[in-house]
Amino acid sequence: MTSIKQKIPGVLGARRGTTLDQERENFERSQEASIRKAINDEEVPVKMKHVRNIIIGTFHDKNAEIFWRHFSFNTPLQSDLTAWKFCHALHLVLRDGHPNVLRDCQKHRIRLKEIGEHFKHLTHGYGPLIKAYTDLLICKLNFHQRYPRFPGNLNVSPEELEQIGENDANNYFEMAVEMLEYMEGVLNVYEAVFGSLDPSRSNSMTKMGQCRLAPLIPCIQDSSCLYDCEVRILFQLHKALPTDMLSGHRSRFYKQFTQLQQFYNNTRNLQYFKGLIQVPALPQDPPNFLIEAELKSHVAPVVVVEEPDPNDSTDLLVDTSELPEPQPPPIPPHPDVVDAHNGMMADVLAERESLIEALQQEIEVLRMELQRTRSETAHREEQLHLKINTLESSLAELESQLIAEKHSKECVLAQVEAASQNAEAVVQLADAEAKKKAAEEKFLKMKEVYQKLRDEHIQLIRGKAEVDKQLQVVKEVTETERKSKAELESQMLCLEEKLSHQDRVENEATEAQSKVSELISTKQELEQERQCLQEKLAQVSQERDTIAAEQEEVQLCLKTLEERLLSKDSEFEAKNEEDLYECVSKAVEGAMMVIVHALSHFDQPQHADVKCSAEYTLLYESTVNEKLSVLSVSYIAFMTDHHEAPRLVHDIAVSAHHIAVFLVHAKAVSHACTSIEHAEVLVSALEEFAQETIQVLETISSKQDVLPSISSSKEKFQRCCSLVLGCEAIGAGEEDVAIVVQREMEAMDKAIQDAVERFVAMLEATRAHDSGMQLEVMLKGKVNEGILGTCGELMAAVRLLVQRASQVQEEIVAAGKGGASPKEFYKRNHRWTEGLISGAKAVAIACQALMTAADQVVSGEGKFEEVMVASKEIAASSMQLVMASKVKADKSSTSLGQLNAAAKTISSLTGTVVATAENCRDKVSEANTLDFSKLSLHSAKRMEMDCQVRVLELEKLLEDERVKLAELRRHHYKLAGELEGWDEEDIPK
Repeated sequence: MTSIKQKIPGVLGARRGTTLDQERENFERSQEASIRKAINDEEVPVKMKHVRNIIIGTFHDKNAEIFWRHFSFNTPLQSDLTAWKFCHALHLVLRDGHPNVLRDCQKHRIRLKEIGEHFKHLTHGYGPLIKAYTDLLICKLNFHQRYPRFPGNLNVSPEELEQIGENDANNYFEMAVEMLEYMEGVLNVYEAVFGSLDPSRSNSMTKMGQCRLAPLIPCIQDSSCLYDCEVRILFQLHKALPTDMLSGHRSRFYKQFTQLQQFYNNTRNLQYFKGLIQVPALPQDPPNFLIEAELKSHVAPVVVVEEPDPNDSTDLLVDTSELPEPQPPPIPPHPDVVDAHNGMMADVLAERESLIEALQQEIEVLRMELQRTRSETAHREEQLHLKINTLESSLAELESQLIAEKHSKECVLAQVEAASQNAEAVVQLADAEAKKKAAEEKFLKMKEVYQKLRDEHIQLIRGKAEVDKQLQVVKEVTETERKSKAELESQMLCLEEKLSHQDRVENEATEAQSKVSELISTKQELEQERQCLQEKLAQVSQERDTIAAEQEEVQLCLKTLEERLLSKDSEFEAKNEEDLYECVSKAVEGAMMVIVHALSHFDQPQHADVKCSAEYTLLYESTVNEKLSVLSVSYIAFMTDHHEAPRLVHDIAVSAHHIAVFLVHAKAVSHACTSIEHAEVLVSALEEFAQETIQVLETISSKQDVLPSISSSKEKFQRCCSLVLGCEAIGAGEEDVAIVVQREMEAMDKAIQDAVERFVAMLEATRAHDSGMQLEVMLKGKVNEGILGTCGELMAAVRLLVQRASQVQEEIVAAGKGGASPKEFYKRNHRWTEGLISGAKAVAIACQALMTAADQVVSGEGKFEEVMVASKEIAASSMQLVMASKVKADKSSTSLGQLNAAAKTISSLTGTVVATAENCRDKVSEANTLDFSKLSLHSAKRMEMDCQVRVLELEKLLEDERVKLAELRRHHYKLAGELEGWDEEDIPK
C-alpha cells in the first residue's frame, strides 16, 4: 500500500503535462517569442508574421494582457529603436486585434505618455518620432473611448456613421472636432518621419529607412477612413448649421487636405511602398461644403494592402527553439505490484481521489498566495521602473550637457590656438576643463546610482523564488499552530462554561431567600392599605351620585346653546361662501378682460410696427407654466377650503397678466418673422391658447370640481413657445427680399447695357474692316452688318422693356404694400417675387448668350443657329418677365400698356433676327455650293453615298440632341420648382 501511495504523485505529475495548463503555458511562450522577435534592437521593419501571431493571440484571449504584461515586467523599453517598433506593433494590434483590445488598452495611456516624455529629450535618432507616435496612439485611444462604436480600423459605412452620430448636429459637431484632432496626429507622424530622412529620399530602400517608413502604412489606412468620415460629417453640418459657425472647421479641414494630399503623393513615389500598399489619390480640389450636390460626387479613398506572401504562413510564427522540452511518457507501475494488490485496487483508487482533492486545495491556496506575492513584486518593480526612467532622463540630460561641454571645449581650444598668448583664453580653458571634470564626475556618480538600482532590481527578482519557498514553510508552520490553538481554545471554553454554571446556581439560591422575606412584609402592608381604600370608596360613591345629578342639568343647558350657535354659524357660512364666490367671479371677469384686451392688439394696424425678439419672449415661458400650475393648485385648495379665496384671486390676476404680456410679445415676434406662413400659424396658435385660457377661467367661475382644460392649455402654450422659437430659427441667415429683387434688376440692366455697348463696338469694327458686299453677305467666316444691326435693335428693345418692367414693379409695390414696407410686401408675395427674380435672371443670361453668339459669328467661329436660339430665348425670357408683371399690375395702368408694346416690339425684332440669320446662312451655303460639272460617274456615285451617310448621321444626331433637350428642360423645370416651392405633383414629368 505504501509503495502505491508513493507512486501516485509521480503518475499525476506525468499526466499534468498534457492538461490545459500546459497548453496555456505553451501558448504564452509562443506569444512572448513573437513579441520578442517583432520588437527587438535590430534597425529593420517589424515583421508582419510576428505581428499577425500577436493579433491572433488577442482573439484567443479576447484581450491584450500578454502583450502589455511582457512590456511591464520582462522587457522594459531601454532604447529608442525598441520604443519605435513597440509603437508600430501596438498600432497594428489596436487596428486589427480583438475589439476588447481598445477597451483594455485605455488603462495604459499613462504608460504611453511616459514613453513619449522619456524619449522626447533625444534630439537625434527616433526621439521626436516616438513622441509624435505616442501622441497619435493616445489620441486614437481617446477617440475610441469617446465613440466606442467605431471599430479599430475606423472602417464604417455612411449608414453606420449616421447611427453613431444619431443624425444630430451637436454630435456631428463634436465628432468632427475629434476627427480633426486624430488627423492632425497622423500628419504629425508623417512630418516627423519624412523630416528625419534625407531630402533625396534615397534611403527608402535601406533597412534604416524602411524601419522609419513602415509605421506610415497603418497611418495611411487611418487617414483615408478619417478623410471620408470628415467629408460626410461636414456636409451634414453645413446642411443643419449656419456657414459662419463652421468657418473654423472648413479652414482646418482645407489645411489638412493640402497636407494629406502631399502625404499621399510623397509616399506613392517611394519604391518601398509600391509592393506593400496602394496609396489612394485625393481629388485635385477639396470639396465645396457650401454646395450640397457635391456630396454625390464624393468618392471615398480606397486603400489596398497587398496580400502577404503565401510562403509566409502563420506556422512559422512559433519559435521552436523556445518551446519547452517534451515531457517523458508516464512510467507505468510495476506489474508485480499491480498483481500483488489487485484485490485492493478499489481502496487505492479512493485513496488516490482523496489525495488528488487535497493536493488541488493546497495548490489553490498556494496559487492565491503566489498571486499576492506577484502583485507586491510588480508594484515594487513598477516603482523601480519609475526611478530608472527618472535616472535615465537625468542621464540623458547629463549626456547632453557633456556634449555641450565638449563642444565648448573645442571652441576654447580653437580660440587658444588662434591666440596662444591671450591670458583670458587660458583662464577660459581652465574653467572649461574644471566644468568638464565636474560634469564627468556627476555623470559617473549618476551612472553608479543607476547601476546600483539595476542590481537591486535584479536581486529582487532573484529573491522572489526564495520568498516563495520561505512562504511555503511559514504557511505549514502557521497551519500547525492554528490547529493546536483551536484545540486549546475549545478546552478553555468548556471549563469556563462549567464555572459559570456553578456561580449561577449559588446566586439564584441566595436571591430566592431574600425574595421570600420581602414578599411576606409586602403582604402585610397591602392588607392595611386595602382596608383604608374600602372606607374611601364608600365616601366617593355618595359624592358621585350628587355630581351626576348636577351634570344632567348642565348638559341640557349646553345642548340648547349649541343648537342656537349652529343655526347662526350655518347662516354666516352660507353668506360668507356667496361673498367669496362673488369675489372669485369678479377676479375671473377681470382676468378675461385682460386677455381679451391683449387679443384686441392683434387686429390693430399700429401694432404691426412693433417688433420683439424670440429670446426675450421666451423669458415668460417658465413663468406662465408656473402660474398655470399654481392656478390649478389654488383652485383645488379653494374648492376644499373656501378661506383660500384670497390666494385664488391673487393667482388669477397674476396669471392673466403674464399670459396677456406673453400674447402681446409673441404677436410682436410674428411681425419680425421672415416666413408669412409661419407667422400666421403662430398667430392662430396664440388665439387658440387664449381661448383655452378663457375656458379655464369660465370653468373656475362655474364652480366645477376640477379644471379639465388646464393640461390642454399647457400643451397649446408649449406649441406657441415652439413656434416662437421657430421664428427665430427661420429669421436667422435670410437675406432681405427687396434687396435681392433690386440687385437682380440692376444686374439685368447692367448685363443688357454691356451687351448693347458690345454690339455697337462690333458693328463699328465690322464697318471699318469690311466694305461693299462684305457688309451684306458673310464670306470666309465674317458676319454681315444686317446680323449686328438687328441684334443691336433687339438689345435696345430689351433694355426699354426692362425700364418699363421696373416702372410697373414700382406701381405694384406702391399699390400693394399698404402701410407695410416693400420688404413685407415681397415676403407676403414670395411666390410672385421668386418668379420676378427668375425672369430677371433669365433675361440677363439670354442677353449674354446672344452677345457671345454674335461675337463668335463675327469672328467666324460661331453658327447662325446659336444666334437664332439665343434670340428666341430672349423673347421667351422677356415674356416671362412681362407675365410676372401682369399678375400683380392694374389692368388700366399706363405703364402696363407701355410694357405690352415693348414686348410686341421684342417679338417682331426676334423674328427679324431669326430671318436675317437664316438668310445669311442660305447665302453662305449657296456660295459654298460645289461644282458638279466636272465629276465622273464613279465620283458622283461616291459623293452621293457619302451624302446619304452624312444625312443618316445628322438624323441620328438630331434625334439624340432632341432627347437631350427634353431631359434638360425636365431638369430645368424641376430646379425651378424646387426654387419656387412647387409641390412634387406640380413638377412636370
